[in-house]
Amino acid sequence: MRKKLHTHYDNLKVARNAPPEVIRAAYRTLSQKYHPDRNPDNAEASRIMALINTSYEVLSDQEKRKSHDLWIAEQEVVVRRAPPPPPEQPRATRTEPRTETPAPKSSTVFASRLRQHWAVKHLLRYGLLYISSAVFIWTFSSDKQAPAVTMPKQYVANPPMEPEPTLAASKREPFAPNGAPWPHNAGYVDGYPKLRMKGLSTVTVDNRQNDGDVFVKLVYLGDDQAFPVRQFFIPARGKFTLTKVNPGNYDIRYRNLHNGALARSEAFKLEESSTTDGIQFSKITMTLYKVENGNMQTYNLTDEEF
Repeated sequence: MRKKLHTHYDNLKVARNAPPEVIRAAYRTLSQKYHPDRNPDNAEASRIMALINTSYEVLSDQEKRKSHDLWIAEQEVVVRRAPPPPPEQPRATRTEPRTETPAPKSSTVFASRLRQHWAVKHLLRYGLLYISSAVFIWTFSSDKQAPAVTMPKQYVANPPMEPEPTLAASKREPFAPNGAPWPHNAGYVDGYPKLRMKGLSTVTVDNRQNDGDVFVKLVYLGDDQAFPVRQFFIPARGKFTLTKVNPGNYDIRYRNLHNGALARSEAFKLEESSTTDGIQFSKITMTLYKVENGNMQTYNLTDEEF
């Protein structure tokens, strides 16, 4: 029996012709299920989360996905061309007399040498591809034998009630890093300059999925250096829209004010162009999810990068 080819599609549990929105939804669901923060007692959670992130990175990028599909096609050709494994020989139930093995015919020897030549040529051609692909392709299943389950000594029909979990008290500092008080509602923090205010594009940052306040920066990615152009506060379950943003390349960087965690989004581009009907401009909404890498790729930051 030939071994089943395992791909990034299998890691995300989607079909090979799945559209981007299906891949994105599958990735979000698996991230929420296997994220280490939600599986503190599961030692495999970090490994599985890394596989999910790698598979999504490949399948969410058009060029990487094309390369992966090409690799799958090549592997399927190799599997189809490979000779099937020989069937297992039944064990003899009694001692058989030994017979001399006839010498192989010249045609058989020629065919054997031809297959060896093809195998060497194929290995030289595709060996590097196999090795590089093996770095990324892993399975969620494990060949390890499941540990034996130890049964408890006593069965309790009416277990004691567990206490309701209590929310941790807020650790947010009363003032922003520049000493200004935080706004009561979502808005700009006093004292920070507002730059690149001559455009038409808008950026909405949605924090309604979270129960923690955030301090957010819109960072302009210039040719020589990156710097914040808007700095604002969004409370838990809130959102805020930046207006009049100039075209250019940006990213979003934010700090969770309750636990101090830092993250940044993928870079994105705001564009403006003239048409016969007027000027077209960008309108972007970015949702901050409690589970890291929820609906957008995020990256950890150092204090110096924030």
